[in-house]
Amino acid sequence: MGTLFKSFIITILILNSTTIINTEETMEWTDSAHSIPKELFLYIRERLPEGTILELGSGWASGQLSKFYTLYSIEHDHRWLNRYNTNYIYAPIKNRWYNVDILKRELPEKYDLILIDGPPGDIGRGGFYTNLWLFDTNTIIIFDDVNRKAEYDLMVRVANKLNRGFTVSAKDRFGKMFGIIEPR
Repeated sequence: MGTLFKSFIITILILNSTTIINTEETMEWTDSAHSIPKELFLYIRERLPEGTILELGSGWASGQLSKFYTLYSIEHDHRWLNRYNTNYIYAPIKNRWYNVDILKRELPEKYDLILIDGPPGDIGRGGFYTNLWLFDTNTIIIFDDVNRKAEYDLMVRVANKLNRGFTVSAKDRFGKMFGIIEPR
């Protein structure tokens, strides 16, 4: 496990949910352990006022993100398609990850942030590392659920491969954490 850490310093990022975001809409947030934390949403709003997001895995937060961003959502479960105002990329699971042939054809050329929140933990997200070549990694990369060992280890492996550091959030009330790899 020691090699996973190399010489990176883990910074604990404490986000205050009262951070002021310049928006005229009142935001209501679902209080659920199954969605990205509100603190992550607020971090994204502050760090990326506008632009394009590529998310792996969609859910309730996709609807919130799509109010402010051009959003591309890679989704393996047809039941989550077309629920929100996002550009869905339907990529069923093949070989324990999203169908790579579909991703090669459908991924947008440009995006400002990658949000890794899928596939679900029982399927695993390790395919992101294996298929890193598919993605423009010179962007902000956010990993949700790094409170789980597999997701944390994935983030560390990606950071090492990209030769970049990472930041980990404090735990929210559900014990969830997210990690951030900043671009160079």
